[in-house]
Amino acid sequence: MHTYLIKKSQVAKVLDMNSCIESVETAFRLYGLRKVQMPAKSYLIFDDYNGDTRSMPAYIPDFPIAGIKAVNVHPDNYKIDLPTVMATILLIDPKNGFPIALIDGTLITNMRTGAAGGVAAKYLANKNIEVAGFVGAGKQAQTQYDAMMIVHPEIRKIKVFDINKEHSESFAQYCTSGFKVEVEIAESISGAVTGCGIVNTTTSSRRPLFDSSVVSPGTHINAIGADAEGKQELSASILKKAVLVIDDWTQASHSGEINVPLHMGEITKDDIDSELGEIIIGKKDGRRSENDITVFDSTGLALQDIVTAWDVYNRLIKNEEYRSELPVVNFLD
Repeated sequence: MHTYLIKKSQVAKVLDMNSCIESVETAFRLYGLRKVQMPAKSYLIFDDYNGDTRSMPAYIPDFPIAGIKAVNVHPDNYKIDLPTVMATILLIDPKNGFPIALIDGTLITNMRTGAAGGVAAKYLANKNIEVAGFVGAGKQAQTQYDAMMIVHPEIRKIKVFDINKEHSESFAQYCTSGFKVEVEIAESISGAVTGCGIVNTTTSSRRPLFDSSVVSPGTHINAIGADAEGKQELSASILKKAVLVIDDWTQASHSGEINVPLHMGEITKDDIDSELGEIIIGKKDGRRSENDITVFDSTGLALQDIVTAWDVYNRLIKNEEYRSELPVVNFLD
């Protein structure tokens, strides 16, 4: 028996945003049906190095496949020309525990995070969105944008704000390179938020970026940036006012957008409307009216990674040319 070693360049041959959205929606549906095992992610904190590593396991009996992702977040990595986020995914045969593939998970992580925002916008945003806003213009904003344009191809204008204007300018170029859209580089956060049908926040902020006074009726917000304890992008006034949707209670309450206001007593569990998986399977409604403000608190589920990685693995090994290029190793030798 052998294990396939799959590099980022090989993942890129078969993974695109359309297929990733399909995988992530499948993951949310399975989670809504409670047909998976998925412990909450655990953290190793490296205080001396301003970083952490997270362990994210999941098992999907229906496929059947199991796996675990190890993913780091090191904000200072740009100084040594490394990505802030890097990941490795191990796929495991649940019948015997044998490792069937070791896959670069960096691209998968970026793509599935964008896809999660896309799935949320598909189910929670109003129809016929014309303007989408972005607060934060880094790499993660790009995959959010890619997903938005698939689920809402009617979008014709993008507004963006980043504290680094060069990032906003680079993001504007990215947006116009693939779609016929107008891009406005906003001078303030409120300028990038007000008047938008969808707003995506992808920052590492530890304090609210804006409050409910600048959010227009009917806006859907993808809160992506808060992925660790103490991070927060939205004010409690928005969360109290909105139809608040999470991906997973354990993770969201510990490290998602709701973690700070929840522990400060500004909101309670009763303020949460539903999980996204419950909306996808029809158990909950989500948006009730065109004027509702909706918020999706995305913490990132191991299930999204394993379903996506499983799809990548199968696409590669079923293609004779791609399979022949994959290195293999027997770890039991």
